[in-house]
Amino acid sequence: MARKPRTSKSAPKAASKSAASVDPIVQATLSEAATLGWRDVTLTAVAKQAGISLGELLIEAPTKAHLICRFIGHLDRATLANVTAPDLSQSPRDRVFEVLMRRFDALQQVRDGALAIAHGAMRDPGTAVVVGTRTNRSAAAMLGAAGISAEGPLGCLRVQGLKAILLAAARAWAKDDTEDMANTMAALDKALRQAERVLSFNPLRRRREEASSDQAASA
Repeated sequence: MARKPRTSKSAPKAASKSAASVDPIVQATLSEAATLGWRDVTLTAVAKQAGISLGELLIEAPTKAHLICRFIGHLDRATLANVTAPDLSQSPRDRVFEVLMRRFDALQQVRDGALAIAHGAMRDPGTAVVVGTRTNRSAAAMLGAAGISAEGPLGCLRVQGLKAILLAAARAWAKDDTEDMANTMAALDKALRQAERVLSFNPLRRRREEASSDQAASA
């Protein structure tokens, strides 16, 4: 069954404020990337556009990879700032879907710069390693926002699974020219359904099923 369109009631509030809340360093990074392409972005130019000295920038972000990590932090805040306790009456898949769409709503606000950064980062293995490690934190936080544990070995698997889901949806988002990000939502829903077949997002349900089986066996 196709997923129903997101309504204004369910639409995240954080994304509408994401552009206004971008800090000067992130704003300058996005602007430089959108204008020049990520390869030609320099720390000196970012510092100048952000209105700070190069030394001040180096304290906050000593490399271009750290600029991306700072941008990821901005996305985390835009995604999670207004998150409250998850509605556990929803399925785990639906909860994860809503949280991840908050992130794409935030990305959409800064689309040109975000795409330029993504295209450049993919071509630099060293940057990809740093960014991939930072994204583990983001994935764990988004799982928590959806009411899903990222603790322990199973939590580590969920983090990696969520990163794969996010990547699959991000590829669709990069090509999505629909106003409501319909193609992105479809790709995200597909990736979540595929992940659901190999990794349960709800350990409580599994434990209940195991407990029921044990009770039935001992009856």
